[in-house]
Formats: sequence, structure tokens, C-alpha cells
Amino acid sequence: MEKTERLYERDAYCASFCSTVLACEEHGGVLRAALAATAFYPEGGGQPADRGALGGARVVDVHEEDGVIWHTVTAPVRVGETVQGDIDWTRRFAHMQQHTGEHILSGVAHEQFGCENVGFGIGEDSVRIDFSLPMTDEMLALAEELANGIVQRNEPVTAEWPDPVRLSHLSYRSKKALEGPVRIVTAGSADVCACCGTHVARTGEVGLVKITSAQSYKGGTCVTIACGMRALEDYRRRHDAVHEISVLLSAKPDETPAAVRRVLDENAALHAQLAAAE
Repeated sequence: MEKTERLYERDAYCASFCSTVLACEEHGGVLRAALAATAFYPEGGGQPADRGALGGARVVDVHEEDGVIWHTVTAPVRVGETVQGDIDWTRRFAHMQQHTGEHILSGVAHEQFGCENVGFGIGEDSVRIDFSLPMTDEMLALAEELANGIVQRNEPVTAEWPDPVRLSHLSYRSKKALEGPVRIVTAGSADVCACCGTHVARTGEVGLVKITSAQSYKGGTCVTIACGMRALEDYRRRHDAVHEISVLLSAKPDETPAAVRRVLDENAALHAQLAAAE
């Protein structure tokens, strides 16, 4: 079967398209379909697969095998017919924000501290990045600040396939040695990296890069981040939690740490009194 034309590589904003069905078959207990061209991104490179619809069927997963992109569908589509594909745009754009935000933060960490990104994955609520070196709170705060400066400057994000000569003179990040054509994504002034994922057109569309947690991991640092609307959702969850705690403690939100310490001290004193009485 001929390889699938990847519309998402030329235009990550392509949310609806039409293409010819080349195959539809049962495989591994599920129904899957292959098209001549698709805008559905298959799972890979740390980025989850797109979801959406294909004709009258739902697309619940997408994978690539030997250059052919297979869409796991909930109903058959007829071979030889032209069908319309519609991407779940909210999900796709969230992935574009997260992936570009990851590039920006990873590029900044590499430039400032020599950190290598040795692991990456987009989850439902956050993005995980494994950096190769230990990072202090001060280093993380600086990286976050510089990353958001690049977001605010709304710099262009581009993708290209440099010819072999130009590629050999290009300095770019890559987790492994690559052969053949290499897709290079440049995220503003922050990062140049080999990548197959979908990205926003300008850094400003990332909205915000927020580090939500960090911990030591295998001699380096495991960082979780949230970008764009996911960063806003994370803020809302934390805001609601602090508000509930402040009500329970009868304290203003910014006074909750002191109120919690007071409750802990009072609890410790009561335990001491109880032990003495016993």
C-alpha cells in the first residue's frame, strides 16, 4: 500500500479534509482504515494521536505502520470512496500549545544550563519533561520566566526539511541519531529541534508556560508543565483548593500557610497535653 500523505505536516491548522479510502479492515480486534491523505496525527514522538470523525464513524485512535497511517474507527468506511475527516480541534490545538511550549522551555534550559531533554510526553492534563541535569528552584524559575518572555514576544514557529548539506551545518536538538530527511522545528529564538509533531504558528499562541511540579529523577529533573488553556485550568483547580482551605481556616487566601502552621502547632500542643495526662 502506498504511504499516506501527511496533511498535518504542511498545515497543522487543517481541521477538516476529504480523502480517498484505500483500505478498511479488522485488525487486532478493532476496525481500522487507511486513506490516501490525512490530517489526523498518529501517536508518536511523545504526542498523543488525534481524535475526531471520518465519514459517519468516530476516530478513536491513530497509528502509523511502515509509512501508512491507520485510523481506528467505530464503523466501516467504504474503500474507493471519498470521505470527510474532521479533527477534534480543541484536543489538537491543546496538543499544539503543549508541544510548542515544551520546545520553548527545553530550548531555554538547554541554552542556559546545558540540560538535555531525555524524555517527553503529553498527558491529559500536563506535559512531562525529563531533563538530564539536576535543576534548582532558582534555575526552574529563570527558565520559566525566559520561556514566557519568548511567548510574549510572539515569535514565529516554523517547520522545514533542510537538504543534507544545510542539515549537516545546522545545530539542532535530537534525542537520537537520525537518517534520511529530517523535519526541523524552530520555535522562535528559543529552540531548533528535530520533531514530527504539530505546533502553533507563533509562540504567542502558547499563551503561557507554567511549571506545575519538579522532582529529582535518575540523576536529573522530572518537570511537569501546563500550557495555554491547560495552564488556566490548573490555576483554577489550585485557586479553588486554596479558597476552600481559606474558608475552613477562616483566613484570607494569602494567609493560609500561616493559618495551617498555627493549626499544626495547636494540634502538636494538644497531643503533648494528652500524652502528659495519660
